[in-house]
This record gives sequence, C-alpha cells and structure tokens, in this order.
Amino acid sequence: MSGSISRDRGSVLPPGWQTRLPERRRFQEFAVLEPGGRGRNGPVLVGRLGKERWVLKSSDLAGAANEIIASVVGRSLGLLVPPAMAVDKGGDLWAASMHVFGLQHHPRVGFNDRNPFRFGPDGPADIPNYWPQVALGKLLGDHDRKGGNWGIDQYGQRWDFDFSLSENAHLFIGPDAPDWNHYRREFFREGIEGMQARGISPSALEGFLIPYRALAQSDPEKLYGWTSEVGDLGGLFMGQRPLGPALIEAARANRQAMREALEDLGLD
Repeated sequence: MSGSISRDRGSVLPPGWQTRLPERRRFQEFAVLEPGGRGRNGPVLVGRLGKERWVLKSSDLAGAANEIIASVVGRSLGLLVPPAMAVDKGGDLWAASMHVFGLQHHPRVGFNDRNPFRFGPDGPADIPNYWPQVALGKLLGDHDRKGGNWGIDQYGQRWDFDFSLSENAHLFIGPDAPDWNHYRREFFREGIEGMQARGISPSALEGFLIPYRALAQSDPEKLYGWTSEVGDLGGLFMGQRPLGPALIEAARANRQAMREALEDLGLD
C-alpha cells in the first residue's frame, strides 16, 4: 500500500484494519445492536461482529458500493477511512463501516458545516492530516463532507466515513476507455482548480495534493494488489465486475488522467 500519512502514535482500530478486505454479510451475524443516532435514510445501529464493532445504516446498491470503494481507495492511499462492507437485511441492503473508537466531532465544526474553509486558508493547525482527507472527498465526488461525516481520534488525526453519496466513486472501478478518461482528466483538474479558486494557502494546497500526486505516481498493482482476491460481492459493483481487477484497471487510467491534469495546471 502507498502511505501518504505516517502515524507512529498508535491506532484506534484493530491490527490489520488497513488491509481488511470488504465483505458481504448478513444482518443476523451482528449482535448486541445499539442505537447509533439517525442517518440520512433512517436509524443507525452499532453492532458487534466478534470482537469488532460496526456502524450499520440503511442503504442501497450504489450507496453500499460507494462506501466500499471509498474505504479501499482511501486506505490504499494511506488515508484514514475505516473498513466497510455490505450487509443484507431481508430484502434490503445496508452499508457498514468499522466503528472508530473514541472518535469526536471537531468542536469547531457543527453537524451541518460543509465549508472546509471555515478554518481559514491554512486549515486547522491542530489536525495535521486535514487537507489530504479533504482531498479524498473531492476525488470521490463527495460534496457533502459535513461535520457528521468525519471526526478526530485521540491522536488528533481526522477520519472520514459515510461516502454513500460519492458521485464519482465509479471512476475508481470504471473502464479504461476514451470517454471515461476524458471525464477523469476534467474532473481531477476541476477539483484542484476549485480549491485554488477558494484561496487556500500554498502549504494547504500541497497537503491537499498529496492523494492526487500519489495517484499520478502510483503503481496500480502495488496500490490495490491487496484487493486482488475480492470479487463482485454478489453483483454489488458496476457491470458486476470483480472489485480487485476493476480497481487495478481503473488505476492505470486514473494515473494517466491525473498526470495530464497536474501537467495542465503546472503542478506536475
């Protein structure tokens, strides 16, 4: 895996979380279900799976797929996104993400705050991984990164979750084809231009560009090779393709599109 963020003060998730493979489980496998608040589509539950705790919420095919793609992409880039899975509950499909112990919403961010510039052009100095995490939302086309979608762990690091509405997560499993690749290049470039237009500082921009440059410099097989055995999880992904091979194929296209986007902006 490509690590863009180093952490040497411990982890708030069980060992091996970085390479925990996505699964499709049954709701009945989760025990000791407890209320976890209310989500966009209804109640959120926290349940136990062995010694682990998972946050479960009502979803659909696209939403569950987006959660898994975001989790895999984020973790592959060394960012802080908990493992995710799809859960069958009767005839419905739920999404689940591993519960991050002790996660707190930042005291300066309200639940409905969608503005990363509230902290000023440099971002919050006390959250060192703030801008790379913001970039993940941009890369996935998730424009709803409000305060309830991220929080701070006991080491002061930002974690992101709840990516069900990521409009462009499919770019990370989509085919290497001319029309797709044109869109990839334009989308990546526009994401960077949008942040520049908002006036973030040069140092903040460098932090924001960490995941972008990691994709441009990536070796797709090394980046996503740990997922090579993951299939389509019961037809969960676009075209019912196996997730691992789809990620690697898309990563080749994303690498070229990102290089071109950065070159267009003079940031290569």
